Amino acid sequence: MKYIVEGFATEQLSESIENSPCKRLIQELNFKYGLKVLTKEEPHPLMRRQYDTFLLTESTGAFPVAKVWVDKEDGHDVYNYRSPYYRKDRGSDTADRETIHSKKLSTLMATLKRQDVVPPIDEIMRRSHTNNFEIGKSQLESHHGNTYKNNKLDVEDIHDLLRAVIRETPNTLDLEKCKKELDKLDQIDRIKEEKEKDIERFFTEFYAIGADSLNHLVIGTVKRVKMVDKDSHMFEVVKPFVRVKDLSNHEHLQPIMLMHKVYHEGKNVEKFYANYIPQSSGYLNDLDVINATYTRVDEYNLTWMLTPCSTI
Repeated sequence: MKYIVEGFATEQLSESIENSPCKRLIQELNFKYGLKVLTKEEPHPLMRRQYDTFLLTESTGAFPVAKVWVDKEDGHDVYNYRSPYYRKDRGSDTADRETIHSKKLSTLMATLKRQDVVPPIDEIMRRSHTNNFEIGKSQLESHHGNTYKNNKLDVEDIHDLLRAVIRETPNTLDLEKCKKELDKLDQIDRIKEEKEKDIERFFTEFYAIGADSLNHLVIGTVKRVKMVDKDSHMFEVVKPFVRVKDLSNHEHLQPIMLMHKVYHEGKNVEKFYANYIPQSSGYLNDLDVINATYTRVDEYNLTWMLTPCSTI
């Protein structure tokens, strides 16, 4: 079925969509925005209202965007769209503020369009995932050590340095003390240079392998590029992300993923999302791998493993 993410269609899921009052909403969202169904959440048996909720992704199937469902109010169907990428100014709680609902499908779709609710994939990346890549960069920088420059020369030392520079006398400058400080500052410059080279090496193009609370893997490659006319950088997707249940179509990644898992098993990590990736942050020098987690792991937020494409 074209409404379901490739590789995740089952007969049961297809039948659920066909038999659901939510089908029309799913069709409209697919037609207007390319959204696709990833999975169905069964209603909790203790809930008073029993309705199926469908998790939708953006058009590639890699990143969830919203949950949709249809419930009843005064005997009428009510269409609901909830997304962490939308927030009303008012609402009784977070769930209410993140949800748009209407008895008319046309009204709901008009609201989504008018308020620009459905984000494009580049915005999803920026708001939910590139923070993890920035964390990864910081982890690699930290591995090299601190490059903050300070000095332990007091005001009198600096005063004497100024005298020496303009060749005034007398001065009582302790040359050995100055030499030690100079060596420290030179070492910081060397560390900074090595750090910048390593950042360039690692992030020229790297695999970003994420795992979520659904225990799926999301795999793509990314590069860090300098922004035009700005003294800053951004992350740009090279090979589009795909969502997979296992590594059967990415056998080249299996060795590094297994070594990465064995390393963390030795650290008594209890939970691995999608069987491979823990929720952690840090640079593993022996494997040339960065773990980067920005927030709690759920359907929308992933825990990431990063490694340069050159090492695979």
